[in-house]
Amino acid sequence: QRIEPAEIENILTQTPGITQAVVTLREDRPGIHQLTAYITANTNTPIDTTALRNHTTQKLPAHMIPTHIIQLDTLPLTPNGKLDRTALPTPPVGETRTADRRAEPSPGEGAADVLARLMAEVLGLAHVGADENFFELGGDSIVSIRLVSLARKEGLTVTARQVFQHPSPAGLAEVVVPRAAEPQARPADVGTGPLVLPPVAHWLASRGGPFERFCQARLLRLPAGARAADLVTALQAVLDRHDGLRQVLTVTRPGLWSADVRPVGSLAAGTVLRTVDASGMDGDALREAVARESDRAAGELDPVSGRTVRAVFFDAGPRTPGRLLLLAHHLVVDEVSWQILLPDLRAAWEAAVAGRVPALDPVPTSLRTWTAGLLAEAHSARRQGELDRWLAGTPGRRLLTDRALDPARDTVASARHLVVRLSAELTEPLLARVPQAVHGTVNDVLLTAFTLAVGDWAARSGRAADTFTVDLEGHGREQDLLPGADLTRTVGWLTSVYPVRLACRAQGPGGSLAGAGDAGSALKEVKELLRGVPDGGVGAGLLRHLNAGTAPLFEAGACAEVLWNYLGRQTAPPSADWGPAAEADALAVGPDPAMPLSHPLEVVAEVANGPAGPELTARFVWAGEALSQNTVGALADGWLDALRTLTNWADGDTAAGHTPSDLDLLDLDQDQITMLEDMWRAQR
Repeated sequence: QRIEPAEIENILTQTPGITQAVVTLREDRPGIHQLTAYITANTNTPIDTTALRNHTTQKLPAHMIPTHIIQLDTLPLTPNGKLDRTALPTPPVGETRTADRRAEPSPGEGAADVLARLMAEVLGLAHVGADENFFELGGDSIVSIRLVSLARKEGLTVTARQVFQHPSPAGLAEVVVPRAAEPQARPADVGTGPLVLPPVAHWLASRGGPFERFCQARLLRLPAGARAADLVTALQAVLDRHDGLRQVLTVTRPGLWSADVRPVGSLAAGTVLRTVDASGMDGDALREAVARESDRAAGELDPVSGRTVRAVFFDAGPRTPGRLLLLAHHLVVDEVSWQILLPDLRAAWEAAVAGRVPALDPVPTSLRTWTAGLLAEAHSARRQGELDRWLAGTPGRRLLTDRALDPARDTVASARHLVVRLSAELTEPLLARVPQAVHGTVNDVLLTAFTLAVGDWAARSGRAADTFTVDLEGHGREQDLLPGADLTRTVGWLTSVYPVRLACRAQGPGGSLAGAGDAGSALKEVKELLRGVPDGGVGAGLLRHLNAGTAPLFEAGACAEVLWNYLGRQTAPPSADWGPAAEADALAVGPDPAMPLSHPLEVVAEVANGPAGPELTARFVWAGEALSQNTVGALADGWLDALRTLTNWADGDTAAGHTPSDLDLLDLDQDQITMLEDMWRAQR
C-alpha cells in the first residue's frame, strides 16, 4: 500500500499547536518497518498524542497512521540548515499502544484494523500489519485465547481454531462474525452440582502421593493505597462468577476421585484473604515475607475440604504500592485461567473502589457443561478412531535413563533444578524471524531445538536411537468438540497431555551452515508432526481416562521420559500496577516433598517481559537419582546451541520454510516444495 509522508505531515500540522511535522519509515524490529512522526509545537504543554492519533485516524487510511508520535523541542538540522534525519531519536522498541487504545472502534475502523490492534496488544508490540502472521510474531495457542476474548469484547466473534487457520488480521477479518449476527444464545447452563473431572485430574490422581500443595501462584503489584475491604469485595465477585474455584474433591480411595461444585456464595472471600502488615519493608524483608506467607498459604490448601484458593494482601501503607499473592490449587486453574481471573479481579476491584457493585461478564460455557461434553466425546466414534494412534504413541525403550521412576524414591524432595535464561537480544529472533522462516510457531522452534539437543547427546553418549517420545502439554480448550461451546471465560484445569514421538537427529557439527540446513529440515518436520496432531491431542487423555472401555488398553503408569510445556508469552509489563511483582522469585509454593515426580525430566519454557524486552526462560526439573546432572546440563547446553543454529538458518539466504500443511489445496510433499523454492530463489 502506498504511503505519502507529505499527506500525513499535512494532516498533523493542521492540528492546533503543532508547528512542524516530519514522518519517516523506520525499522522498529528486524524486518518490521513502522511509521514514526516527529512533531514540534508552539506550546510548552505536551501534545495529547491519543487525541492526535484519533484525529489522523479520521483523516487517513489505517496503513498511514503513525505507530509512534514523538514530540521534540526542535527538529535536528545539518550545518546547512536542512533536516538531519540521522539525528532523529529512535522510537522505543516494542513500545505498545495500550494506553492509546480506543475502547470502541473509531468510525471507519474495520474488522481487520480492530484485529490488528488487538494482536499488537496481546503480543506487546507497537503495531501489527494487516498481512502479518500472528504466530510468526510470537503468538501461541494460549495468547490466541486472550485474543479471541478481547475480540468478542469489541463485538467480533472468532474462535481459536480460526486464528490458527487465518493468522493474519486481514485473513481473520474475512471469517469473523459480528456479535449482532451471532445465532441466538443458548440458555445458561447450571454451573453447580456433580462435576465430571477432566482427564488431567485423573492423570494427577494416578500419580499418587500427597497433592494438597499442588498449586499455581501469582504475586501482583497493587496500586498505592489499596484497601483490604475493596480486595475482599473484588475477590468475592470472582469466586462467585467462576464456578470451578468452588470445587470440593472426594477421594474414595487412592487414585479414585470425584468432585462437586458448590453453590454461589459458599466460598467466602473473607476466609480466603488475610492481610499482612508490610509497612516499611525493604526488598529483602519483603521477599522474606513473601516466602514465609506463600509457604503458609500453600500449606492451607486442601481440595477435599474445599480450600482451593488463598490470597494474602501485603499492605505497605497508603503511599506505597502493596502486593497481592493469589494461590489456587492446580485442580481449579491452568495458565489460561489466570488470563481470565486476573483481569476480572482488577475490574471488580476498580468497581469496588468507585463504590459500584462489581458486575463481571458472564461465563458462556460452565466448567460442568464442558467436562460433561468431554465424557460424551470420549465415547464418540471420532475419538475411538484415534485409539491406535495413541496406543502406538506409548514410549518405547528408555533413552535418557536406565530405570523407571520409583514413586517412593523419585519424589519432589529428590528433584533438581536448572534455569536457563536468554537475553532479549537472543530471544527476539526466536519470537519472530525463526518462526517466520517456516510459517510456524515459537513452540515449533523450541521443541525442535530440544529434539536436536537430545540427538546430539545420544550420539556423543553412544546411545543410538531413531526416535524418542515426549509428553506435550496443551491448553486443552478445543471448544469445537462441543457445538456452541465458548471457553474464553471458563476457569478450570483443562490442560491436555499427549505423547509425540520425535526423530532423534543431531543438528550437525558446530552449528555450521550445513548443520543449520539440517536444523531447518528438522524444524519443518517437527512443525508438520505437531500440525498432524488431531484436536490438540485431547483424544489421548479422553481415551485413557474417561472411556472405561479403552482405558485398560493403555499401560498403567507408562509415560515419556520428558514432559514438555511451553507456557507461551507473558505480556504483562513488569513493575506496573496489577502486573507481576519483582518479588515473585521468592514464592515458596512447591508441591509436598513426598509427592512422586511425573517424569524423569520436565522442561517448562516461557517468554516474559524483561528490562530490555521479551526474554526466554526455561526451567529443567529432573529426578536427581534417575538422571544425572551432567546429562541435563548437556541437554540444556545443546538446546541453547540448537537455538543459535536455528537462528543462523533463518538468517541465511537458503531459509525457506513452506511445508505441506501450508499448501492444503496442493498435493505436494516436502521434497517437491523444497525443489520449487530452490528454483524460485535461483531466478531472483
